[in-house]
Amino acid sequence: MNVVSSAAAPLTFEAEVLSRFFGELTRADLGYAVLRNHEHLPFRLGARDIDIVVLPEDLPRAIDIVVHLARDFGCLFANHYEDERMTQLALFSRRENGVFDLKIDFFTSSQVFGIKLMSARDMLRDLRWHNGIPVVSEVVLLLDKWLFHLVVGKPLHPKYNGLFGRIAREQAPRLREAVAPLLGDADAHAQLTAIAADGASRIAVLSAGRRLRLLSRMWKGQGVRGLSLMARFVIERLRNRLCPHGLLVSVSGPDGSGKTTVIDLVLAQLRQGYGADSIEYHHFRPTVLPRIAEMAKATGAVGAVDTDYSRPHRAAPSGLPGSLVRLGYYGMDYMLGYVRRVRPALIDRKIVVFDRYYYDMICDPGRSRIRLPGWCLRAVGRLLPLPKFAFFIRVEPAVAHARKQELTRDQIAMLNLRYGDLVRRGWMIEIGNDGPAEHAATAIVDHIVAHYDKAARRALGAAIR
Repeated sequence: MNVVSSAAAPLTFEAEVLSRFFGELTRADLGYAVLRNHEHLPFRLGARDIDIVVLPEDLPRAIDIVVHLARDFGCLFANHYEDERMTQLALFSRRENGVFDLKIDFFTSSQVFGIKLMSARDMLRDLRWHNGIPVVSEVVLLLDKWLFHLVVGKPLHPKYNGLFGRIAREQAPRLREAVAPLLGDADAHAQLTAIAADGASRIAVLSAGRRLRLLSRMWKGQGVRGLSLMARFVIERLRNRLCPHGLLVSVSGPDGSGKTTVIDLVLAQLRQGYGADSIEYHHFRPTVLPRIAEMAKATGAVGAVDTDYSRPHRAAPSGLPGSLVRLGYYGMDYMLGYVRRVRPALIDRKIVVFDRYYYDMICDPGRSRIRLPGWCLRAVGRLLPLPKFAFFIRVEPAVAHARKQELTRDQIAMLNLRYGDLVRRGWMIEIGNDGPAEHAATAIVDHIVAHYDKAARRALGAAIR
């Protein structure tokens, strides 16, 4: 089978990449098939990514095809991730008409918790064809989602009700044959009946005990071979906890620097390239601990809390004892917040973006009512979990003052000097924002993508060479 191309009009860049990708997979005679969202291929994506089932022995050659695709089309690797169940490669390129991004997930089986639900060879039986591209059967499409959600204890999304209902009505005998040994005849019949009635999302979640029994049946069916897969699952989870794949970044700058606008643009670009559910956003500190003023009110020390956040320098700094208490309190929040909020997100492979961070406490301590020497604030900073990349948005004082009059030009100039000092010390990265905010946002996102690209090329060294 040949992957079709459009003869009516010139191909878009996206269509060129996709057509070349599937053409190379086919010419290499790999055992593969698209798992879902195939309807618009190879001319455009039907979703954010492409899920592809590939035989384990063919995975290295499939990865090699993507590597050469990136080289020939001038793409960076926005991400590369590998564990026991999938290998993910994300391509990124800035074009004249916007950003091109393509995420490819290669699966060598359908599995959960290191237990195989279906092998790649089983998933590649009875293939369908769409524009010359192999697609898994509808039975495999349903089983992959259904069994996974049964095991993890989550209901199916309502968007699958209609499609899965039709498949269940048309393929009831094959589906019952596949799941009856796992669920029992009665439960298999009841669940298939519900799915056939377009009610897949309304199937009750199994209890923890029943899920464990289901997993046990699946695992026993694999025999000794299941031990190696389970071992790799444990190893991969431990490795990701020790060295999370996510990224922590922060963006700082004086009032009037355009920081908020730049961050909004950065978040929009990151959500486009990595997915909205892969981005977390926080302001200044993790806030595991409440504001000191709120604690004072709760204990009756003060009657009201000042919430006029439009004037961050409205209150005078505390004296030495009060400044030390504030510094210790906020430092504890950064440490506890990292453990409780930030690190779990990094383990989930998310990009965590902070609007301001501890650097602002060093450069602009009056914002937090702290009056301590810079060396003391920097010393505490070395004890805290800091972002991988901290960006300083710099503009000329006159430009910043024209945007916001909360600070004088002299105050803005002083803050620029303090942030600049952290840049010279290697703590921060300076990003100019005297021009369009889009340019500053692009510089930040490109820095993040370059980080992932470098890591990917290091991991894919053999394939790239």
